[in-house]
Amino acid sequence: MKKIVFVDIPMKEMSERDKLCYAGTGNAGCSYEGRVIFVVNAVLAEKLRAEDEVKVVLLKTVSEKGFSGKNAGLFQQELDEINSRIGAKISYETIDSDFVETKGNHEKRVRAMLSKIDREAEIFVDITFGPKPLPMVMMCVLNFAEKFFDADVKKVVYGKVDFVKHDDGEFYPENPELYDVTSLYYLNGLMCAMEAPDEKSALKTLDEFFAL
Repeated sequence: MKKIVFVDIPMKEMSERDKLCYAGTGNAGCSYEGRVIFVVNAVLAEKLRAEDEVKVVLLKTVSEKGFSGKNAGLFQQELDEINSRIGAKISYETIDSDFVETKGNHEKRVRAMLSKIDREAEIFVDITFGPKPLPMVMMCVLNFAEKFFDADVKKVVYGKVDFVKHDDGEFYPENPELYDVTSLYYLNGLMCAMEAPDEKSALKTLDEFFAL
């Protein structure tokens, strides 16, 4: 099966101390007990199969003092280690963009992401890191991919941690939570496609969606 993974690469320096176990946390139903920096890798550890062809798209935001290049290498190392027990065929591609949030840069990101989409592929997304507008850009890309490439959006995930100050004065990530936020993508699609005679009917449709 063809799978495409979009992952926002952090700009801040990441290290071994950022590796945490997300098993049984949040609402994602993930039971992988390995420690990861990038939460989508905990999901992929359970979803990848030997017959899969996987394209990982590393979304790197480039800034003068950023660590996106180093962190992209950490992601690849982490997933390759997980995949060594699975044997899927994985390729890595990179999209570099400047750390500016202009209309022109948004257009550049959208076009670059869409160029990585294959027809009828399953798509996984990690929006934990990266600039705040990037998940909004990603929503647009996913909507286009599903509508015109017959793609199947399987998982959009987000990892949360608390940064706790220790006796050495440093802050360490603790209390990890892994959230499946795919429903937000489908909620956005519902609102775009919704038709109703008035606001009460529209709100009733929305209530029905939240009741699922």
